[in-house]
Amino acid sequence: MAPLSIALIAVFLQVALTFWALVRMGKVRVASHVNEEVTYGDVALDTRNYPDQVKQFQNNVTNQFETPVLFYAVVAIAAATQSANWPVAIGAVIFVASRYVHHMIHVGSNHVGKRFNAFLVGLIGLLIAWIGLGVGLL
Repeated sequence: MAPLSIALIAVFLQVALTFWALVRMGKVRVASHVNEEVTYGDVALDTRNYPDQVKQFQNNVTNQFETPVLFYAVVAIAAATQSANWPVAIGAVIFVASRYVHHMIHVGSNHVGKRFNAFLVGLIGLLIAWIGLGVGLL
């Protein structure tokens, strides 16, 4: 399989994770209303008023729109410039795998040390992809 194909599969997997995180957040938000832990008035202007468990899911959704922007950019630039190579593909796979681990920790035990380690692995994957792109553009 070509490096670009692998990187694009990783993009689809990251998008799937983002949708999954959004759906899960919606479910815990609805459950907090059904269980009368919060009213619509409580969260109409500020979603920080949700219970802590809901905040975990909300924060994770927010995370899906932070560093993944750099991931989407590196793959898009690699595709547009026909510069996709093995470091881009490997970095993409590392990044997305780490995002799945990060998600599971974030909405599960939320152990900050483990979550940070997963985040750090993802950053290393991004760095590999960006260096690969830079080399591919030379």
